Amino acid sequence: MKRRPVLKGIGGALAMTSLAGCMSYFSGGDSSPLWHQFTDSEEETFESHLETFNDETDHDIDAASISNLQDQLKTTLPAGDGPMSFTWAHDWIGTQHENGNLYDASDEFDVDLGETYTEAAAQAVQWDGNVYGLPYAAETVGLMYNKEMVEEPPETVSEMVSIMEQYDGDGEYGLGYQGDAYHLSAYLQGFGGIIYDEDADELGVDSDALVEGLTFIRDNLYEHSPNDIQEDANISVFENGNAPFVVTGPWNLGGFRDAGIDVGVAPLPTPEGGEPTPYTGVQMWYLTSRLEDADDDVHDAVLNWAKWYTTTEDVVTTNAQDHAMIPVLDSVVGSDELGSDVDAFSQNVDMGMPMPASKKMDAVWEPLESAIDMVLSSGGDPQEELESAAEKIRDSWE
Repeated sequence: MKRRPVLKGIGGALAMTSLAGCMSYFSGGDSSPLWHQFTDSEEETFESHLETFNDETDHDIDAASISNLQDQLKTTLPAGDGPMSFTWAHDWIGTQHENGNLYDASDEFDVDLGETYTEAAAQAVQWDGNVYGLPYAAETVGLMYNKEMVEEPPETVSEMVSIMEQYDGDGEYGLGYQGDAYHLSAYLQGFGGIIYDEDADELGVDSDALVEGLTFIRDNLYEHSPNDIQEDANISVFENGNAPFVVTGPWNLGGFRDAGIDVGVAPLPTPEGGEPTPYTGVQMWYLTSRLEDADDDVHDAVLNWAKWYTTTEDVVTTNAQDHAMIPVLDSVVGSDELGSDVDAFSQNVDMGMPMPASKKMDAVWEPLESAIDMVLSSGGDPQEELESAAEKIRDSWE
């Protein structure tokens, strides 16, 4: 049964909703209705937004930072526990839908998705005709550089290699580049390949173009990075001033600046004969099946939060200025107040393609990343490893 539409405005109308009698739920920690996995710098801004929301609406909603968010959701939501809303990129929407973990608010938001958000963002929060949340930012990876080590960011990979070679050795590296499929997608798919074509339902992991992409990464990029594909090793060499470049997303920008690095953000350099094609995501506040049985005041508070956070221009602008979160709120997109970081990341989004949201993609990540690891860390042959990964993926689909 559909609830009544509850979001008729921000301000006085929302302030009429109180949480009397429900304070035991809003008690903090894992019992919080909102879950996230923001970085430290992002969390500080988020908490400020949440405090403002509570002050303006007379709510007393709180949130929890959850490590291993995906694993926690897998166990809590099917058991009737966990959050009523959580934030992550849109690519989980298909799996969470199939698992019955989401709440359809199609008839409850008075927001016209197509008129309020960008077209890509409006589409990202919908699945199988249902509205499972609201979007607040687009994101992808980009090239960050230390301005004390690099005067001008390179436009091509060959220019980038020339700079990286100056820093290889003696505890320094040319590049920090986390070796998972998401971060490497720009160059894996940089020669015309697609890891998984969701529209055509075709796997491209073992295509000649993907083989070319992985070979390119091995021969041109990975040899300049730490001999470790894990995140910490590649983030730390840049954060400690021991590498001129890092390929990562806006979520790490604040941490680098807190560490005293004078960071610039640039479009991903172009490989000879190709174009960077990174995976892109739309960050959203998901609504979970916990809302089905929630008390009306708790239910309304969570939906009020999702609308307030994603449609309040000050929130969206602050997120862009402080953390390079690319706005998807139409009234803010293109604003002169967003800064150069957002402009650079926006160029990377324009290069890319949305992450597949189909549940079938769940079977792709691990075999593909195992193949990448074998090639980059153990000297495996790109074609053999990608063909083996593709076979495992197709077997799991069957």
